[in-house]
Amino acid sequence: MFNALDIARSAIGTAAKAVARVPVADKRFRINERLEGPWPEGPFLWLHGASLGECKMLLNLAKFLQQDIADCPRILITTQKAEVLEYLRNAMPTPSIEACIAPADTPAAMAKFAKKAKPIALVLGENELWPGYLSTMKRLSYRPSVAIVSGRYHASIPGIDFSTVGFASMQTGADLSRLMNVASRSNIGSPIIGGDWKLLPWARGNRPATNDADPSAEGDAAGAEKTVDTFFVSMHYSEWSSLYRMLSFSLLQNESMVLAPRRLEEVEQFRKALAEKKIPVVEWPQVQKGAVSMVNKFGITAEVFAVSKTAVVGGSFSRFLGVHDFWEPLQAGVRTSIGPYSAGQAENVATLVREGVLTQFRGPEDYPRRNIADTKNIERFLAHEREKLEDSYTQFVEFLSELLPTPNAK
Repeated sequence: MFNALDIARSAIGTAAKAVARVPVADKRFRINERLEGPWPEGPFLWLHGASLGECKMLLNLAKFLQQDIADCPRILITTQKAEVLEYLRNAMPTPSIEACIAPADTPAAMAKFAKKAKPIALVLGENELWPGYLSTMKRLSYRPSVAIVSGRYHASIPGIDFSTVGFASMQTGADLSRLMNVASRSNIGSPIIGGDWKLLPWARGNRPATNDADPSAEGDAAGAEKTVDTFFVSMHYSEWSSLYRMLSFSLLQNESMVLAPRRLEEVEQFRKALAEKKIPVVEWPQVQKGAVSMVNKFGITAEVFAVSKTAVVGGSFSRFLGVHDFWEPLQAGVRTSIGPYSAGQAENVATLVREGVLTQFRGPEDYPRRNIADTKNIERFLAHEREKLEDSYTQFVEFLSELLPTPNAK
């Protein structure tokens, strides 16, 4: 029987089919593929994330689950973004982990996806609380079969049924409180404060914060020569005004800079803007004093952080964006700064700034103080985070081990 949410989801599906008739829109957003598939043949343990940061975290999580759960089923990672899907497919370590475009949250698309992929359980990264995903898993399993990991929660669509959520590891106490306020009648099992799981590879590797965060990266980041003065990572073109002021200061100091746009389609916009300001540009991995080295592909931030002295994280110089992943440079032992806006991460940012781990600018005029954080503070803080992460991951494996067809954990 359809409820109001199902009717709304059906209407969205009808509208999406109309938009899919526009070739440019369909190519960019993969609308037909999200409505019709094809999706791989299951059964799968289904992991879903939105953007690159969440999906990199889920890919690392998938590797660990295959190590820690005996006879772990095949794992499917889904994302809404075509460029993230391309990254995942290129990064897949084994045929037992697959990736595909996420199904649209419409009744028809979810029914087709469930029939083909046959999800055994669903793991949602951060704040991907799609009502149709939850209701689909409720129909497929008589036990709560959804887990939220590295959860961030501020609001969700009214009327969502949280009763199928059996495990929730939220990043902060505030995230946990907000979730439980709306899900209090659902009796979510094992709600805990588990920190940000983007740090999970570092925590499990038992490495100090001065080492590279990526366990598959080659070389010793701790011993790498620091040839990059500042890495501007995940910058949006809408932040150009602030970025230009910061670049201008570094140019006056004859520093070396690296720029990684958040979206690959913005690379040429940045190139044009830099050319108009007569700022020299080279191509990564070339690094040059008094020039900007441009990154034009996904998946290489770890190698840039390995040779960077400081980092400035994008998404934080516009109130309409959300600050991007500051944990990756921190766990690489890089002095890290963000702009004045921290949408989606306000609690974490406030704590990190208070502890002297992260520097937050009032505006680009504060850029000269980007290197004030003490790396010893970073190491001490992350040591506390490691304990949280290890405990929450252990509880998560126990939840899955009881749920999956072969429950004997290694």
